Amino acid sequence: MIQVVYSTEHWIVPIITMGVLVVLLAAIILTEGRARVQEGKPFFQKPGRFFLENYDKMKLWGTLLLFAGYIFALDVIGFTVTSLIFVFLFNVLYTGTSKKALIGSAVIAVVASLLISVMFGIVFNITLPSGMCSITFADFGFTIY
Repeated sequence: MIQVVYSTEHWIVPIITMGVLVVLLAAIILTEGRARVQEGKPFFQKPGRFFLENYDKMKLWGTLLLFAGYIFALDVIGFTVTSLIFVFLFNVLYTGTSKKALIGSAVIAVVASLLISVMFGIVFNITLPSGMCSITFADFGFTIY
């Protein structure tokens, strides 16, 4: 039997996902290595070029930086406000800074963040990372994370 603490139950799915990804990585390594051996090549061989020649450095490193910042900020700020900020920043990174793109990014950030927060935090009663911007409505029995 798995013991689940309510305040940390939001970590169950990421742990399961990481386990599945490790199993899939092992399967890829084994099948690719076996195919190389059948072709007469070594199991492990020197990989080719990882990045294309003219890859978009700003989007790659911006995505990695924003993702790391999002993970760090979740427990400090709280799910909803952090998601609003970072979904907006991700959209700006990929769509640009024209007036139309900024308005679209803001709408997407607000709708997606609030919808996910309400669906998971209230409807499904799943804990989300809480932080300094979490708001509890004790009279109504729910929290906006």
